[in-house]
Amino acid sequence: MNADPFLQVILASAALLYSLVVLGYIIGLLRLQYIRSSQTPLVSVIVAARNEEANLRTLIPALLEQDYSSYEIIIANDRSIDRTAEVLREYKRISRRLKSVDITSSAPGMPAKKHALSEAIRASSGEILCFTDADCIPSHQWISELVTVFDDKIGLVAGYSPYDDTLLPNGRPGLFGRLFRKFISYEELKAAAWSAGAIGLGRAWLCTGRNLAYRKRVYQEVGGFEHIKQSVSGDDDLFLQLVRRKTKWGIRYVDSPASFVRTRPPRSFSDFVEQRRRHFSAAKYFPLSMKTLFFGFHLSSLLLFLGFLCFLFGIPGATLGLPAFTVKLAADVTLFLVISEKLSQRGLAGYFLLMEILYILYNTFIGPLGLSGTYQWKPDQKT
Repeated sequence: MNADPFLQVILASAALLYSLVVLGYIIGLLRLQYIRSSQTPLVSVIVAARNEEANLRTLIPALLEQDYSSYEIIIANDRSIDRTAEVLREYKRISRRLKSVDITSSAPGMPAKKHALSEAIRASSGEILCFTDADCIPSHQWISELVTVFDDKIGLVAGYSPYDDTLLPNGRPGLFGRLFRKFISYEELKAAAWSAGAIGLGRAWLCTGRNLAYRKRVYQEVGGFEHIKQSVSGDDDLFLQLVRRKTKWGIRYVDSPASFVRTRPPRSFSDFVEQRRRHFSAAKYFPLSMKTLFFGFHLSSLLLFLGFLCFLFGIPGATLGLPAFTVKLAADVTLFLVISEKLSQRGLAGYFLLMEILYILYNTFIGPLGLSGTYQWKPDQKT
């Protein structure tokens, strides 16, 4: 049997599927727009913290220095065994904006972080709930930028959270360390493209809990986290999908630099893999149609890369390997240029080809790890 026509059909089909999906995201990105609102509702900033004494000393000052006038900060101290409680008491003496909720026990059937968040939400008074993590640094205008995206029809707003190397301990990384930091920044930018593009298309499926806001009314309408409690992760992605499926509220993506929330990169490759395994674990609970699309998309990407390698090594039947891979790269370059311009993130352009190849390998070998195993939000020991 001549494998040449069969391989050509596979590569052509993969190139077509891949380019059509990427084109859809590009169209979604170009459709992102909103009219700024002048409303100033009461906002509750919600943070779940476990063993975060060091990170809270940088996060809390950033939250207290927001330029928004009407807000409170509620931090859920989830069974910390370090000095988190002492740090919270210290800052509560400084500002009445800051409140804390002490979580002393786990909730049967509810993952730890979702339980901590739900208790903080229960104690909140705000109409709008803004979420970030303890190892993040929101901009001075973060709350204002998120709130201004809400109008009477919008129930949830997602934003961008880039990695910031300056939040890591001092030290000059080696070559592998520098490439690793470039890659995780590239991967986060790609995630932002998927999130923002899908929201622009009205098919929201991805966001990050490090930069997220929604109405308290929306949280109550969908039953809180009760319908997504089966996943340790997913207080962001699965909740977003729940809002899209179960309510009539609109969803938007805010792309202004003033809305960004900087976050500390993983300290090591193993930390990164474990973090991504936890994040990918929520994909087990995505709708079947969504899982099928993503499987086909990433399989197409891998096939196009393998076809290109077959072409380079002169494998018979792989004459379409180069043009098919070129179609993929053209789509990727266009998406990269659009999202880089949208989010003012142009520093990775010189690394694009290497990062894209690493991204294929990352989705092939690390992504599937999230489909098995068990996870904890935070370990019991000090961090």
